[in-house]
Amino acid sequence: MRHRQSALFLAASIVQRLHGHLSEHPLTDLQTLRALCSQWRDSAPAPATPVAPRATSTAPVKAGSDSPTLATLSKLYIEEGKRGGTWRQVSADEVERALSDLFELMGDMPALAFDAQQARLLKERLSRCPQYFGLRPEFKGKTLKQVVESGSTYKTITAVTINNRLRKLTAFMNWCKTNGYVTDNSLAGMKVMTGSAKEARLSFDRRDLATLLSHEALRKEARKHPWRYWLPLMGRATGARLEELCQLRVDDFTEQQGIQCIRIDDSREGQNLKNASSRRVLPLHPVLLDLGLLQHVESVKATGSDRVFPELEAVRGKLGHAPSKWFGRYKTKLGITDTRKTFHSFRHTLIDDLRDAGVQDSLIKRIAGHEDGAVTFSVYGSRSPLKAMLDALRQVAVLDDTGPSINP
Repeated sequence: MRHRQSALFLAASIVQRLHGHLSEHPLTDLQTLRALCSQWRDSAPAPATPVAPRATSTAPVKAGSDSPTLATLSKLYIEEGKRGGTWRQVSADEVERALSDLFELMGDMPALAFDAQQARLLKERLSRCPQYFGLRPEFKGKTLKQVVESGSTYKTITAVTINNRLRKLTAFMNWCKTNGYVTDNSLAGMKVMTGSAKEARLSFDRRDLATLLSHEALRKEARKHPWRYWLPLMGRATGARLEELCQLRVDDFTEQQGIQCIRIDDSREGQNLKNASSRRVLPLHPVLLDLGLLQHVESVKATGSDRVFPELEAVRGKLGHAPSKWFGRYKTKLGITDTRKTFHSFRHTLIDDLRDAGVQDSLIKRIAGHEDGAVTFSVYGSRSPLKAMLDALRQVAVLDDTGPSINP
């Protein structure tokens, strides 16, 4: 009994010293932490442990008693996720962002103290978080928790963002439970109610498209940044997601089966896809070829750059950050103020146009990267049905025929 009490005392002492060290040096690597723990173990004096009388009943363990803190566990969780190679850099960034929000809003606490009440409070505080907290001058010098509890009026993060944060934190708490640090995951199933994706985003109408894809307007915007010209046109003609377009490499432009295509992939560093079905090859709409897209790619390649839009810099792992913000300003300046109309609306619009043209739903899914296990393509064989995809895309008028000349 004395040996067991001595061991528990030593373990609690080491955990306390480890927590203090990580509070001051949060980026300490695992090998160093192991060495420190060994050093503390070897140098610790043997405590004089009195013999306690035999307990007649067992009291329940209090939530805060010798439980490792969430901050300590989060560092182990991140280190394991990165070491295991299961996380891409963008995933690691998103996990660290969610954990940062957790600690800023709730503070650190023993893992066992994070119960259902704490989980509900976290969800409530997340729902009051402002958009672009770190970039807004009015929040300078204030903590996230101070802003959330201030009662001020500001634009909050979306329900989609809140639920993304909660999913990341739920996965962390699942890890804590699996590894025996907690008995229940209080965040399991926790989310805020949202409308459907169809309600969240609207397609562009013909007037919107004519305005946004005006040759004169795009050329004016592209004087400093060529991507401002090409991204809206490519979004309209391919239906690809903004991030998929921003991360294109010059060698992602290929010719297959005699058709000019782009390859949407995640095989290179800095390339990330939403899911496995997003990986696909898309034929290029003839309008993009007429506008000189391939010549633009060749000119970029001649500079030695391997990315089609080399001036884009990743923000929190996303190359589409700056284009997304610019497009919001651009459409608003042109009089399109509905917040449900975003760059992603090009994607909805193309899908709607393909359906209106009578294109088979299975082929639309292939173009959009929405392929799932329920979709079969036996009619096309094992290869990508590029010719069928190109024929489908040709039925979509990318530019208004009554508008200005499309020649750049």
